[in-house]
Amino acid sequence: MTADNELARVLRDEHVDAQDKPVPEIVAGTRAQLARRRICLVRGFPVVADTYMEFLHHFGEPLANYSSRSDLEKDDPHPQINRVKYKSKQGTAKSVHYVAGGLRPHSARSWAAPRPAYFSMLFVEPGWRDAPEGERGESVVVSWHDLFTKLAERDPEDFAEHFARLSKVPITFEANNVREKLSDSPLFYPLPDARDPYDVGVRLKQDLRDKIVGIKDSIPEFGAYQKALDYFLDASDEERYQACFPMEAGDLLILDNNRFAHGRRKIIGERIVDGEVRTNHRELWSVTVA
Repeated sequence: MTADNELARVLRDEHVDAQDKPVPEIVAGTRAQLARRRICLVRGFPVVADTYMEFLHHFGEPLANYSSRSDLEKDDPHPQINRVKYKSKQGTAKSVHYVAGGLRPHSARSWAAPRPAYFSMLFVEPGWRDAPEGERGESVVVSWHDLFTKLAERDPEDFAEHFARLSKVPITFEANNVREKLSDSPLFYPLPDARDPYDVGVRLKQDLRDKIVGIKDSIPEFGAYQKALDYFLDASDEERYQACFPMEAGDLLILDNNRFAHGRRKIIGERIVDGEVRTNHRELWSVTVA
């Protein structure tokens, strides 16, 4: 983990050790961390689908893997688990999760109502670690509260204007590969247990910058809205505001889906070794919990 990022340091130093522990004990430690930080890193978790689901059921209802209702190619280990790994360029429908490019910070099921409470991922295989830094599929997490607090200090007038606009204008957009009940809330929305004005929920699609162009007629003062969105997207892309770290097999991350975004750096998907194409075997199992 990067030592100069406070969130990365906290995740590393205050992780829950799951090695050889029963699920109820792991759950208790995770609950305590979520109560304090709204995010928790568990290390040494068994890479077993049924054990993963047993753990997640303590935090809510794991939602059906949305790709199971799409036309994407699927080989998932459980109906609620989305297996995320690089897939070769053959085939038709392709999720951005399966390609080698990075994933900008985003929310799980950003389009959906009601908003899911948690997002979790369990690493099965870290993949190639001899690639250059930033090309190893390092996980990225952004705390919206931390980002907004820092932006309010850095750009008080611009931040206030853009924050207010994205907190007031309702917006509805769809998923790329599946249809679910759609939210019509603003991108920034109030939370019942907010601790201050910047403790808000955020629902952000990783390709929203392009998505809103198709619905611009439904957005008042679209030019100003687009400027506000660009401001926050650009800020969330700045590495200084991101906790970035490689995850190992058995690392489980669970986070408040309202208060945090998740993403990843790019990966090297394929290599030529001894004249043959080798595929990066990096794999994680993600689950969204209501």
